[in-house]
Amino acid sequence: MKQQRILLVEDEALIREGLFSLLESEPFVAEIEQASNKKEFNAVIDKNFDLILMDFKLPDINGLEIMGMLKERQMSSKVIAVTGLDGTELLINLLKAGVNGIVYKLDGYTEIRKTIEKVIDGESYFPDKVLKVIEKNASRWDEIPAMTLSFSDKEILRALCRGLTTKEMAGELKMTEATTETYRNRLMKKVNAPNTAALLAFAFRNGLL
Repeated sequence: MKQQRILLVEDEALIREGLFSLLESEPFVAEIEQASNKKEFNAVIDKNFDLILMDFKLPDINGLEIMGMLKERQMSSKVIAVTGLDGTELLINLLKAGVNGIVYKLDGYTEIRKTIEKVIDGESYFPDKVLKVIEKNASRWDEIPAMTLSFSDKEILRALCRGLTTKEMAGELKMTEATTETYRNRLMKKVNAPNTAALLAFAFRNGLL
């Protein structure tokens, strides 16, 4: 098995340092670096790693944005999403973005290592839970909403999460109440949420809050 130059992208120090320690002694690792936020990721990404292990949810960037940045740079790095989230929309958006593997943090290091080895060998690898999501949603693949949210979308979500009324949101976001309501309705339509509760459930389920 060819040795790999690996980038570990994870904001939780305990998880990042634990994985780093375990991986650096593996025979398939030639070099490993780490990043915990967008600034650190940008500082090393041009090294064009063979493999990137990324958490989906970071403080100032998410996995879909990382995939977009790799595509813009036309990089050939293989990508494995190592996540604690299992929202259907999240999983399908990651698959659409072209990740080579998905593995759950709670499944432990043995499963993470197995996923890495499969991907290094040229295969895509997804656990049974992800395969079931693919099978269940195969007929509505194109109907799954995209999870690319604008700055305004994120501000509305944060305000709703705090339980603010439309009037309170308007004051805080420096918008009219009508504009605030328009933004909220537009966001609900974007993610196919019938009401505010469903919108917040979508956001939490997929790591957007």
